[in-house]
Amino acid sequence: MKPLNVATALAITLFFHSQLLVQAFAVELERIALAELKRLLDAKENVILIDVRNQLDYDFGHIPGAISMPFPAEIEARHQTLPADGLIVLY
Repeated sequence: MKPLNVATALAITLFFHSQLLVQAFAVELERIALAELKRLLDAKENVILIDVRNQLDYDFGHIPGAISMPFPAEIEARHQTLPADGLIVLY
């Protein structure tokens, strides 16, 4: 069997994270294009960025202004603290 490349492994990981989030919160997730996210951030729209990766990955580098909430433990414990208004973007 041929080993997975990094991009494929990341895509699989993100897919499983999104499936677990749907199951955990019984919500339907919407995808947003990177260009649309950039437009919203540039326009200073009310966007809350949540980095769901582990703390080590967050510390290594993240989108400026993003909040670290590793999935699943911290998302489950802290999701109630997020503002009710604005667009919440998980990555």
